[in-house]
Amino acid sequence: MALVVDGMFFQLAQSGIARVWRAILPLLAKKLDMPIIFLDRGGVTGEFEGIEIVPFPAYVPLYNPAESRLLEQVCQHYGATVFASTYYSTPLQTPSLLLVYDMIPEHLDFDLTQRIWREKEIAIAHARRHVCISQSTRSDLLRFYPELDPACTTVAYCGIDPAVFRPMEKGAVAQFRRRSGLERPYYVFVGSRVQEKNYKNSGLFFDAVATMQERDFDVLCVGGGKDISGLEAIGKRRRVVQMDLDDESLALAYAGATALVYPSLYEGFGLPVAEAMSCECPVITTGHSSLPEVAGDAAVLVSGSSIPELVEALRSVRDPLKREGLVRRGKVQAAKFRWEPFADEVANAIRATAMDAEGGTYADFYEHWAQLRELQGEVDVLG
Repeated sequence: MALVVDGMFFQLAQSGIARVWRAILPLLAKKLDMPIIFLDRGGVTGEFEGIEIVPFPAYVPLYNPAESRLLEQVCQHYGATVFASTYYSTPLQTPSLLLVYDMIPEHLDFDLTQRIWREKEIAIAHARRHVCISQSTRSDLLRFYPELDPACTTVAYCGIDPAVFRPMEKGAVAQFRRRSGLERPYYVFVGSRVQEKNYKNSGLFFDAVATMQERDFDVLCVGGGKDISGLEAIGKRRRVVQMDLDDESLALAYAGATALVYPSLYEGFGLPVAEAMSCECPVITTGHSSLPEVAGDAAVLVSGSSIPELVEALRSVRDPLKREGLVRRGKVQAAKFRWEPFADEVANAIRATAMDAEGGTYADFYEHWAQLRELQGEVDVLG
């Protein structure tokens, strides 16, 4: 028995999904009684303790049976009983397990005929078990793909590393703020500020700030690109600072902030919410999708559609008593999210998939799958 993991997402980005896999792969190596072979697409991944790294051709977004055949050959070579992709690739006949991160394209009516979303649909159909990163994501998965077996679809909440995202020493926070030019109070916004359908909802935050009469605070944007030229409306007496931060610096940014403002309209999980709470940073977020699961009773929840409502929330977190309650409850809530139980759930799903595969449960399904995949390739060529 062996597990083959396709590291294709690491070629696309080193954040988000890659962070999930970086956290759980070393844990899976300790929990599973089978070797793990990691396919390093384009030589960008690095090393994982206890895992064999195998060079593999770089991902090209022209999904066809040739790649599925190559993945199947690798699985056969290593005697794999289970395949897992960090994104949306599939072999031919080796049973697969899929981590489902979100249903953003389906929920927000993206163009699902685009190649990458067709690959996602294929990967969901190919997988015999699905591990979703929130109850909201699981519910949406079963709503958009009702043919899936709910009994084979589980939930594993993402985790945070409490050694990194933790209450920070006041001296270290003060030093970070001086170094970053953030000596006034500031709100922090994490992630992309521009995306398809604008579901991160950054515009609501910046519009709310622009309407506030208070001028005694600044705004820190973490990640999302260095261009902040569209944020002049925030006002001349406030600074908008953009920074790309490693995890240690991000923890300091959370710890020094008045609040994390995360007004997203859809998330598969919402890691910044848990990270900020673990660093004793109050959180303002919305009641949409997975965010209430992550925030619990420890954040200020807004609708995500009202500027006056968000302005009131921004003001409320400056009240010392309000902050004290949010910080106290936030630490309790954040402690619920750790990588160890996440890896336990994934390991259980891998074992169950391997047992079913060895018992021949999937033989007919994958025999027909391979035939249909080859036919699809012929249609693509003819088209």
